[in-house]
Amino acid sequence: MGKCWVDEANERIYFDFKVLQAKSILKIAKETFGDNLAVAFSGGKDSLVVLHLALETLGPDIPVIFNNTTIEFPETIQYVLNLSKMWGFKLHVTNPNRNFFFAVKEHGWATHENRWCCKPYKDEPAYKYMIEHGIMAEITGVTRTESFYRRYLKPFTMPKKDPPILRINPIYDWNSQEVWRYIKERNLPYNPLYDMGYQRIGCWCCPLKGISHYRRMQRTHPNLYSFLKNFEPKHPAFKI
Repeated sequence: MGKCWVDEANERIYFDFKVLQAKSILKIAKETFGDNLAVAFSGGKDSLVVLHLALETLGPDIPVIFNNTTIEFPETIQYVLNLSKMWGFKLHVTNPNRNFFFAVKEHGWATHENRWCCKPYKDEPAYKYMIEHGIMAEITGVTRTESFYRRYLKPFTMPKKDPPILRINPIYDWNSQEVWRYIKERNLPYNPLYDMGYQRIGCWCCPLKGISHYRRMQRTHPNLYSFLKNFEPKHPAFKI
């Protein structure tokens, strides 16, 4: 019995505690909001874990919202549809008013200083659906290890919107290794894009992604890559 065993025992204790903590957060949300809850499911690994926890803890009737930005990878869309059939949850797909590329022709590509696309394509469609259907809180897969700006994330947060929809973050303090551990230990079906080498699976043409993302796309999705290469205005990845 050496150091390796001690480390593994400690990791198991920490991990089991985090799973119990996540379920406790979800139970508090249910006690507070009743049936006015929904799960935000992106098709990514973090939201997969939260979806599984929510269905296991709160039951199969909780609505699950997938927002199709019109620039999701085709694998993501198919994966979400397949998972909804496999697990039998109530999937609701939201969409923006028009295709993303029409907007790019008007506004140009987003930049770090001007992320004009996030609100109309990522936030507003799902928000509108929740307001119309009386959803008071959404369960997310956001973690504070995702970025510097989320380092102070808490289990319950109130966005600056009116009317406000509370955000519930059951795995707010999990790291990527713990997310994958949960997936592997429970043999959860995950998005096939991860096995292609993608770390993030949203918005395949995001101009804020690094050049390595587009080199990978050239191998895995040559048709999308070719479309983007020939699109006007020129994508930042092809200005180098």
